Amino acid sequence: MANTPTMSNTDGAVKLIRDDHRHILALFQLYRAAPADSRQSHIDQILQRLTGHFQMEERLTEDVRHQDNEGRTLVEHLLLEHEEIKAMVDELQQAENDDDELLDEFFEDMMQTVRAHFIAEERDLFPLLNKR
Repeated sequence: MANTPTMSNTDGAVKLIRDDHRHILALFQLYRAAPADSRQSHIDQILQRLTGHFQMEERLTEDVRHQDNEGRTLVEHLLLEHEEIKAMVDELQQAENDDDELLDEFFEDMMQTVRAHFIAEERDLFPLLNKR
Protein backbone atom coordinates (compact mmCIF):
# COMPACT_ATOMS: atom_id res chain seq x y z
CA MET A 1 0.00 0.00 0.00
CA ALA A 2 1.35 3.42 -0.96
CA ASN A 3 2.28 5.81 1.80
CA THR A 4 -0.02 8.81 2.00
CA PRO A 5 1.99 11.92 2.83
CA THR A 6 1.09 13.55 6.12
CA MET A 7 2.01 16.85 7.70
CA SER A 8 5.03 15.11 9.20
CA ASN A 9 6.16 14.50 5.60
CA THR A 10 5.60 18.05 4.33
CA ASP A 11 7.56 17.71 1.09
CA GLY A 12 5.50 14.68 0.15
CA ALA A 13 2.25 16.40 1.09
CA VAL A 14 3.03 19.50 -0.97
CA LYS A 15 4.08 17.37 -3.94
CA LEU A 16 0.90 15.29 -3.67
CA ILE A 17 -1.30 18.39 -3.61
CA ARG A 18 0.62 20.04 -6.47
CA ASP A 19 0.43 16.86 -8.58
CA ASP A 20 -3.30 16.64 -7.93
CA HIS A 21 -3.72 20.28 -9.00
CA ARG A 22 -1.91 19.49 -12.27
CA HIS A 23 -4.04 16.41 -12.85
CA ILE A 24 -7.30 18.30 -12.30
CA LEU A 25 -6.15 21.15 -14.56
CA ALA A 26 -5.32 18.59 -17.26
CA LEU A 27 -8.82 17.15 -16.90
CA PHE A 28 -10.20 20.67 -17.46
CA GLN A 29 -8.32 20.77 -20.77
CA LEU A 30 -9.74 17.38 -21.77
CA TYR A 31 -13.22 18.67 -20.98
CA ARG A 32 -12.69 21.75 -23.14
CA ALA A 33 -11.32 19.67 -26.02
CA ALA A 34 -14.22 17.20 -25.95
CA PRO A 35 -17.25 17.57 -28.19
CA ALA A 36 -20.18 19.11 -26.32
CA ASP A 37 -22.19 15.89 -26.45
CA SER A 38 -19.46 13.87 -24.71
CA ARG A 39 -18.45 16.23 -21.91
CA GLN A 40 -20.57 14.71 -19.15
CA SER A 41 -18.10 11.89 -18.47
CA HIS A 42 -15.32 14.48 -18.09
CA ILE A 43 -17.49 16.52 -15.73
CA ASP A 44 -18.21 13.44 -13.62
CA GLN A 45 -14.52 12.55 -13.41
CA ILE A 46 -13.52 16.11 -12.47
CA LEU A 47 -16.20 16.40 -9.79
CA GLN A 48 -15.15 13.09 -8.26
CA ARG A 49 -11.50 14.10 -8.32
CA LEU A 50 -12.23 17.48 -6.71
CA THR A 51 -14.18 15.83 -3.90
CA GLY A 52 -11.27 13.52 -3.07
CA HIS A 53 -8.78 16.35 -3.46
CA PHE A 54 -10.54 18.56 -0.94
CA GLN A 55 -10.83 15.72 1.56
CA MET A 56 -7.08 15.12 1.28
CA GLU A 57 -6.23 18.81 1.66
CA GLU A 58 -8.50 19.22 4.66
CA ARG A 59 -6.77 16.31 6.42
CA LEU A 60 -3.32 17.60 5.52
CA THR A 61 -3.97 21.14 6.72
CA GLU A 62 -5.62 20.22 10.01
CA ASP A 63 -2.37 20.83 11.94
CA VAL A 64 -1.90 24.26 10.33
CA ARG A 65 -5.31 25.37 11.64
CA HIS A 66 -4.02 24.88 15.18
CA GLN A 67 -0.80 26.85 14.69
CA ASP A 68 -0.42 30.59 14.75
CA ASN A 69 -3.05 33.09 13.65
CA GLU A 70 -1.58 33.42 10.16
CA GLY A 71 -1.90 29.70 9.51
CA ARG A 72 -5.36 29.48 11.03
CA THR A 73 -6.65 32.49 9.08
CA LEU A 74 -5.23 31.21 5.80
CA VAL A 75 -6.56 27.68 6.20
CA GLU A 76 -9.98 28.93 7.28
CA HIS A 77 -10.13 31.12 4.18
CA LEU A 78 -9.11 28.22 1.94
CA LEU A 79 -11.69 25.98 3.61
CA LEU A 80 -14.38 28.59 2.88
CA GLU A 81 -13.32 28.40 -0.76
CA HIS A 82 -13.59 24.60 -0.55
CA GLU A 83 -17.17 25.00 0.69
CA GLU A 84 -17.98 27.36 -2.19
CA ILE A 85 -16.59 24.93 -4.75
CA LYS A 86 -18.27 21.96 -3.05
CA ALA A 87 -21.61 23.79 -3.36
CA MET A 88 -20.89 24.22 -7.08
CA VAL A 89 -20.00 20.52 -7.34
CA ASP A 90 -23.28 19.59 -5.62
CA GLU A 91 -25.23 21.83 -7.95
CA LEU A 92 -23.57 20.28 -11.00
CA GLN A 93 -24.21 16.76 -9.71
CA GLN A 94 -27.89 17.54 -9.23
CA ALA A 95 -28.30 19.52 -12.46
CA GLU A 96 -30.70 18.38 -15.09
CA ASN A 97 -29.02 18.08 -18.46
CA ASP A 98 -31.80 19.98 -20.22
CA ASP A 99 -29.70 23.06 -21.00
CA ASP A 100 -26.18 22.06 -22.04
CA GLU A 101 -25.18 25.66 -22.72
CA LEU A 102 -26.16 26.79 -19.22
CA LEU A 103 -24.40 23.75 -17.72
CA ASP A 104 -21.24 24.55 -19.69
CA GLU A 105 -21.32 28.18 -18.50
CA PHE A 106 -21.71 27.11 -14.89
CA PHE A 107 -18.94 24.53 -15.24
CA GLU A 108 -16.65 27.17 -16.80
CA ASP A 109 -17.33 29.41 -13.79
CA MET A 110 -16.46 26.55 -11.46
CA MET A 111 -13.24 25.85 -13.38
CA GLN A 112 -12.20 29.51 -13.01
CA THR A 113 -12.95 29.38 -9.29
CA VAL A 114 -10.92 26.17 -8.90
CA ARG A 115 -7.98 27.61 -10.87
CA ALA A 116 -7.90 30.72 -8.68
CA HIS A 117 -8.11 28.53 -5.57
CA PHE A 118 -5.19 26.37 -6.73
CA ILE A 119 -3.09 29.49 -7.42
CA ALA A 120 -3.82 30.82 -3.93
CA GLU A 121 -2.93 27.50 -2.32
CA GLU A 122 0.35 27.22 -4.18
CA ARG A 123 1.22 30.85 -3.50
CA ASP A 124 0.13 31.05 0.16
CA LEU A 125 -0.34 27.58 1.64
CA PHE A 126 2.68 25.78 0.24
CA PRO A 127 5.23 28.21 1.72
CA LEU A 128 3.47 27.89 5.06
CA LEU A 129 3.62 24.10 4.87
CA ASN A 130 7.26 24.20 3.85
CA LYS A 131 8.12 26.21 7.00
CA ARG A 132 7.19 23.20 9.11
